[in-house]
Amino acid sequence: MARGHTLIIAEKFDAAERIASALSLDGPPVKKTYRGIPYFEFRRNGRKFVVAAAMGHLYTVTQERGGRDYYPVFTFRWAPRHLAERGARKVKTVIAAIERLGKKASEFINATDYDVEGSLIGYMVLKYACGGKEHEAKRMKFSTLTPEELNQAFENLMPRLDFELAEAGRTRHEVDWLYGVNLSRALILSVTKQTNKHFTLSIGRVQGPTLKLLCEREYEINSFVPTPYWEIKAKASVGGSIFELEYEVDRLWSREEAEAVVSACKGKIGRVVQVSEREVRRLPPEPFDLGSLQREAYRFFSFTPRRTLDIAERLYLNALISYPRTSSQKLPPTINYQAILEGLAKNPSYHQMAEEILSLGELKPRQGRKDDPAHPAIYPTGEQPQKPLNKDEARIYDLIVRRFLATFAEPSRRLTVKVLIDVDGHRFLLSGRRTLAEGWIRFYKPYVEFEEKPLPKLKKGEEVVLKEVESVLKFTEPPPRFNPASLLKAMEELELGTKATRAEII
Repeated sequence: MARGHTLIIAEKFDAAERIASALSLDGPPVKKTYRGIPYFEFRRNGRKFVVAAAMGHLYTVTQERGGRDYYPVFTFRWAPRHLAERGARKVKTVIAAIERLGKKASEFINATDYDVEGSLIGYMVLKYACGGKEHEAKRMKFSTLTPEELNQAFENLMPRLDFELAEAGRTRHEVDWLYGVNLSRALILSVTKQTNKHFTLSIGRVQGPTLKLLCEREYEINSFVPTPYWEIKAKASVGGSIFELEYEVDRLWSREEAEAVVSACKGKIGRVVQVSEREVRRLPPEPFDLGSLQREAYRFFSFTPRRTLDIAERLYLNALISYPRTSSQKLPPTINYQAILEGLAKNPSYHQMAEEILSLGELKPRQGRKDDPAHPAIYPTGEQPQKPLNKDEARIYDLIVRRFLATFAEPSRRLTVKVLIDVDGHRFLLSGRRTLAEGWIRFYKPYVEFEEKPLPKLKKGEEVVLKEVESVLKFTEPPPRFNPASLLKAMEELELGTKATRAEII
């Protein structure tokens, strides 16, 4: 009997094309279609390979009996999405294409993304669409879609699927479904019974607790009662320039006390009683995990976590960055720092910075605390864009590249100066700060903000003239509402959801 081809399962069509292009040794791959669904054929050392894409989750959990109002639901099964969800008709054709390609295959490789979701996607395709081949299949593990890493992953195939990740994904989907479908239907039936009107409501294992965070914060804001307080604002002439002074007490809780301070200090001459200088070394930033990338993108570009993740995934599929769905803040030497920096040096925008990092000799990036056994921190591959990036893609790519470069740089050095001034028994503080050596700051600009406030040289006993002293009425404020970045951080701290699902929940 003739030996069949090897079927490689990818997660998305773009990834399938890159895998085929990278692994093909006997000429370029050939793109074919089955009822409009593309797949790729290539030869490697005389053997025929076929790469098909799963288009994400093709199978999902659905109830075994009863309609939409059936409750409670405890019996379920896995089924093709087009049988369980509306608007998933294309899934039927994708499954049919994989079934057809799988019948003629003698070997199977799962090359979906190496994480819980990707492992589950490949497992389900091999189990159902390929006729129970999940125990025969091998596994490709990679963090970038560069030709070098894809070939290395192919030459070092894992002998079996990563069943542990697949089972973790399957269990999470089943628990989420049981929790969500039962509580959502309980809500709908309860509201319908009370109002005689039908509303579609939903609740979930992550959605509910996250919503609770928002509700508790909103309750705290609405029930907050502002309290008046007074701040002392003062200005002084120092070395021919005017500087703002901070009063020794942040808040005064009575008008009389505030007015007494103003009366005692207005128009007076202060005397420097203490000058302290301290040099502070600031270490380079940690490499990006997905959460820190999303928060930084919101901070500088106002991108929601979902938008940042979508952009990062496009950059990954174009082989420009590593796999973004990671919780790691570590860059292992195995990613080949020098090769990446040499690749970045070919880009005029980063040539000078990359060359400077390469000249340091030993390449040792700053490492963060968090680790992820599946993938390293997010980093640029050093590959050059094959087509121009749009504005949003260029922003996220630049942020990732500069963060990567900054992790290798020297610490910055900052000088902080604190001058304590006495005015008839009242103490005021004059603060200054300036950069002595930029270090990593130069590589991470413009994504770093440090205030420069140089002070003239002052010495103990020197007189300082107060030009202005006043009390300012203010009111305490409630805690701020969550924004997408702060909500994401709260979810991470409470371990609500996963790095893959938090953006969607928000």
